[in-house]
Amino acid sequence: MSHQGGILSTLRGFVKTIFRKETPRELQEREDLYMSILSAMHRSLRQGSQSGTRLSGTETRQEVESLVDEACSKMQSVGVDTAPVVGLRFELQNILAPEVIRIFETFRDVDVGSSFPTLANGNVDVKVHSKVVDNKFRSILMEEYESVQKQLSEATSIESTLTSELASNASNPRPFFDMKSGALSTLMSSKGWLDAIGEDDPSGSSDAAHSDNFGYYPGNADDETNAAIRHYQMINLAKAAIIRERLGFSILSLKSTIPEAGRGVFVDGKVMAGSLLAFFPGQVWPKEYLSNIAFSTAVFKDDDNFHLSMRYDDILIDSRKAPYTVLNNANSNPFAIGHITNHPEKGVQPNCRTVMINFTDKMGLKSAGLDRYVPNTYAREPMLLGPKAMDRDTIAMHGFGLMASRDISNEELFYDYRLSPGKSYPSWYQPCDEELLKRRWWQDADTAQ
Repeated sequence: MSHQGGILSTLRGFVKTIFRKETPRELQEREDLYMSILSAMHRSLRQGSQSGTRLSGTETRQEVESLVDEACSKMQSVGVDTAPVVGLRFELQNILAPEVIRIFETFRDVDVGSSFPTLANGNVDVKVHSKVVDNKFRSILMEEYESVQKQLSEATSIESTLTSELASNASNPRPFFDMKSGALSTLMSSKGWLDAIGEDDPSGSSDAAHSDNFGYYPGNADDETNAAIRHYQMINLAKAAIIRERLGFSILSLKSTIPEAGRGVFVDGKVMAGSLLAFFPGQVWPKEYLSNIAFSTAVFKDDDNFHLSMRYDDILIDSRKAPYTVLNNANSNPFAIGHITNHPEKGVQPNCRTVMINFTDKMGLKSAGLDRYVPNTYAREPMLLGPKAMDRDTIAMHGFGLMASRDISNEELFYDYRLSPGKSYPSWYQPCDEELLKRRWWQDADTAQ
């Protein structure tokens, strides 16, 4: 009897969805989906116009507008402008799937082709492992250090010619190169490699009250823990350098350019608007488990780190226990640091937006050995007759990611947190768009019951 009741409830919800007008929240999702699809299509056209070359940054305004018009026409031709929200979700998924596969294939090729040693489990002796990888990564990081010094010099020269208004803009590469240079110096100093290039230790204070250029507080840990952290940081930076050569960009976790914000996420290289940038790791909670208020309150207590992310379909990604430093093990996704991306300061616009990502069976991740890069697990498996029953494709895992909302070059990523207006905001949070926020958190009373 309960089985039949579940089917009827699902059908009633489906019929109600078809025959009612869209809510403000659904209209806002439509707008977000439309912009994400338009950005992704525009990116594809730009790549085609450049014959597969990397971002040139030399397109004229007329060329850009012409490609936008072409992307809009393409969207109309596939019915995106009139499709329901669920149809737009499906269209965006089809656009993102090849990019997810391309990124995962790059991870695999770097792991295998570059013979990166991996940690099979958490009990591996880091000291022994360090001896194996130090010689391999020393040359990579030395080249990175020399390159970033040159880029820093060029950025400083360019910055001196800018107006004060432009110099403070988020697109200024100087802050990134400063932070990356300091991070590389910290690593090489810890390894005793800086003597080879005649520099002193610039890592700064090891006092517990001060963080280094990774946003890490070495004064809070013992020497053995710090050595292990430096080891992982070394692998992350070396791997990121090779990934950047393959993709044109990589993603790094360094100290945020926002004072007192801790860690931040940076693009190392150049990436076009509409590109997939990062993934949110952690446990996935299907929406059917979140309707019980008592249960949700017990599981999701106040999150001071703001590592709970809600998708438009009410599936929640819990990144509270996800690491800040990607460990180099058999399942590590180097871009799975979306959860530590910061909300912008007042007066700074976000340069990326969140997008729902579904890892589906038809993507063939498991057969290609790429499923190990999916950075999520289900906290509870989706119910057979829950919302998943209405999906067009078989979804192996629900996920969340960040997409570039403009061209990004050597700078920190920021996205709009869109915190729920139900309680007072923290002092550092300033809404980017009040009207968007109201629509995003709008709830239809009948639907919520």
